[in-house]
Amino acid sequence: MTCFKLQFLILIFCALLLNQRASAEEMKRIYYGTTASPAHLPVWVAKDAGFFARYGLNVEPVQIRGGSLIALVIITGDLPLSGVGAESVVAARAAGGDVVLLACPIDADPVYLITRPEIKSPADLKGQASAVTRYGSTTHFYLRAALKHVGLDPERDLTVLQLGAGPEMVAALEVGRIQAAALTTRYAIRFLERGWPVLVDLSKTDLVYPASCVASSRAYIRAEPKTTEDFLRAYVAGIHLIRKDQNFAEKSFSKWLREKDPAIVKKSVAAYAGLFKPAPFVPDKGIENVVKDLLRKRPEFKEYLGWPEPFRENGPLEKVLREK
Repeated sequence: MTCFKLQFLILIFCALLLNQRASAEEMKRIYYGTTASPAHLPVWVAKDAGFFARYGLNVEPVQIRGGSLIALVIITGDLPLSGVGAESVVAARAAGGDVVLLACPIDADPVYLITRPEIKSPADLKGQASAVTRYGSTTHFYLRAALKHVGLDPERDLTVLQLGAGPEMVAALEVGRIQAAALTTRYAIRFLERGWPVLVDLSKTDLVYPASCVASSRAYIRAEPKTTEDFLRAYVAGIHLIRKDQNFAEKSFSKWLREKDPAIVKKSVAAYAGLFKPAPFVPDKGIENVVKDLLRKRPEFKEYLGWPEPFRENGPLEKVLREK
């Protein structure tokens, strides 16, 4: 090969490399906080399907344990767009934090209040222990809702431990460290298959609780309206793909949650696919339920009854859906 040809090839290689770097730099990087809830599936699917990239966004999901922590990083601006349950947002916003709900893909998770085999009735749980990921998290709300549904006082009848994540809750239930847990399909399957008692299936009640919603701050929405809307465009496209192609959704579920059991993957995706809303607006009733729940310790929250506006911003999603 002549020296001229070699120089020419080097120049071509350098040009290609510079173009790749330029393309990467043009993509806007957004770190997006999630928990291990399958309700975050629209984000993972939109990422894997290239929907975010279509709008020039390099969205990188990051798992964070607990909704209260995610609400905090939204307020600080470290993760201006993230997935979090309504309770964490309502509590933080009412305390003065700049955090607001943008979209909620489901109205409630499929959640089961599962007990150890020796528990025969709700009365047997009095004086026993249960667990949540973190106090004030989505798992905490679901546990309180389930206990109240079966006639127990969540504040007085049980000790509630803070264990950090779903696998720790499952392990604690297995060994008898706790006697009950409110578990989503992913974690409940192993107990359901073994016939462990289910005191209530919240998906068969009229409970509305907006879990794993898209949240941001009003400051960010004002400063980055196009980014916010483009994120929601890709997010809504992710929902539609889940409803259309569950096989694709299963691959994303397995990848992002590192779930190797095909039965858990298939059953979890099937349980959620039918719950995702094509128009994922924040439900008024869900915010009302959260406010009522928080009233147990914060009487001043009474002013927010029937007043969902401080906790949601529908404008960006409305604009996106009008384009359909």
